[in-house]
Amino acid sequence: MIQRILIWQNGQLGKQNSPKAAKDALRDPQALVWLDLQGDISPCAGLLADAFHLLPITIETMQEEHERAKFVEGHDYFYLVTHGLTFDAETEESDTPKLDIVFARNFVITSHRAALPWLDALRTSVRAGKSDADIMGRGMSRLLHAILDTQVDSYFPALDEIDGVIDDLEDATVNNATDAVQGRIFRLKRTVALLRRVISPQVEVANSLIARTGEVIPTEVEPYFADMHDHLIRAFEILDSYRDLMSGLLDVYLSTVSNRLNAVMKQLTIIATIFMPITFITGVFGQNFAHPPQVEHDNGYMFWYVLLGMAVITAAQIWYFKRRGWL
Repeated sequence: MIQRILIWQNGQLGKQNSPKAAKDALRDPQALVWLDLQGDISPCAGLLADAFHLLPITIETMQEEHERAKFVEGHDYFYLVTHGLTFDAETEESDTPKLDIVFARNFVITSHRAALPWLDALRTSVRAGKSDADIMGRGMSRLLHAILDTQVDSYFPALDEIDGVIDDLEDATVNNATDAVQGRIFRLKRTVALLRRVISPQVEVANSLIARTGEVIPTEVEPYFADMHDHLIRAFEILDSYRDLMSGLLDVYLSTVSNRLNAVMKQLTIIATIFMPITFITGVFGQNFAHPPQVEHDNGYMFWYVLLGMAVITAAQIWYFKRRGWL
């Protein structure tokens, strides 16, 4: 487990970032503590219960790997479950890493199993004093907004990657409708559906931050959360449009395959039609009777006359098919 602590106290970031320093700072109502936990939080369960007064049910839920996005009012704190969004265009695989956020007036706790590059970048920026001058100095609500807003902003590069894959699939569907392309369409369709299902409840969670937190999030900060909520709705709408695109792309694929099958069947039908009268002629002249007239009275040219007749019939059929536009 990796434990990182940032403490804002007396107008500056503290140099002592130990659990004891965090526990001492929590006694100061003007201080702000940001505790970031990566990996299994079991070793920190005591610190979370003693210093931050988290309920056992909250700690237990934070340890769950899979949890739906939600907003819960705890004992003197609020608990959020949100999810990130990643997509690898090369492997066409996606992930929705879970992020637990617990916040109160003077602390924010973030917990996640795997590394989150966007969160690491934000924490480094805050530590270096490059994020909005002194984002922790502006209060817990501004730090919370920065975390959530950065998370939502991290969705859009992944959505752009999905858009690029969809464009590639559109070209492949029209020009090279193979089983491999069909498999890619189904995989991406399931991916988009999964991302939409994960992101959907976060829209309501973002709305609850304004409606249910009371004075913990001041009125002057609410517009920032409303803006973040708008970005989240935009991401959800993009996923909605991708879902429609994938459904339409699947229809295009099926239509393309059907058209190609029809073209093949058309060609085979034309070939069978051309050979039908020829086969009839060879069948008639090939009958095994005792006294066929074309044999008893053949002067040596009957075979060539029959071949010429079959050639004329074939040419006439091809001309007719081309005239009707079938060839």
